Amino acid sequence: MGGEWLVTLQEFLTNPNVAYIFLLLGLWALAAAWTIPGTGFPEAAAIICLLLAAMGLARLPINYIGLGILLAALVLFLVDLKVQSGGLTLAAVIGLVIGSVLLFRPGEGVALSPWVIGGAAVVSAGLFGWAFRLAVRAQRMAARTGTQTLVGAEGVATTPIDPTGTVQVRSELWTAVADAPIPAGTPVRVVAVEGVRVRVVPVERIPPNP
Repeated sequence: MGGEWLVTLQEFLTNPNVAYIFLLLGLWALAAAWTIPGTGFPEAAAIICLLLAAMGLARLPINYIGLGILLAALVLFLVDLKVQSGGLTLAAVIGLVIGSVLLFRPGEGVALSPWVIGGAAVVSAGLFGWAFRLAVRAQRMAARTGTQTLVGAEGVATTPIDPTGTVQVRSELWTAVADAPIPAGTPVRVVAVEGVRVRVVPVERIPPNP
C-alpha cells in the first residue's frame, strides 16, 4: 500500500500534458526568481515543479531540440524584460509554440494537446506582458524620481549660460538654461528639470560681516 501512491503519482506525471505543465511552471518560477531574487518562494517552487516535470519527462520520448527551443524562448522573454523591445516577446511566444510542438519525438505516439499548447502560449504572453509593463513603469518612475531630486540642488556654471550652457551639479554635467546670462564659475541652483535640461538661477551669496 505504501508504494501505491508513488505508482499513481508516476502514472499521473507521465501524462505528457501534465509533465509539460509542470515544466512550464518550473520555468516561470525560475524567471520570477531571476527577476525578483531573494524571496525564496520562486526558487522553491521552481525546484519542486522541475523535479515533478523531470519525473514525468524521464519516461517520455523527449526531443531535446524542442526542449532547447523552449529554453531559448524563456531566455528571450527574460532578455526583453531588460531591453524592452517588445519584439523579443513575440519571438519568444512563437518559439514557445514551436518548442512545445517538437517537445516529443515524432512517431512515438506521444504528443501535447493543441489546447494545452495554445493555453500555455496565451498565459505566457500574458504573464510576461504584465511583467514587461511593470518593468517599463518602474524604469520611467526611477528616471523621473532621479531627475526631480535635482530641483533645489546647487552647482556651478562650467560655461557661460546665455541662454544655454553647462553646469556641474552633484558631480555630473548638465545642459542648463537660464532666463538671464550667467557667467562661468557662478554658483547656481536648479529650479526645474525640463526633459534632459535643467533650468538654473544664480545663487546669491551673502557676504560675511566684516
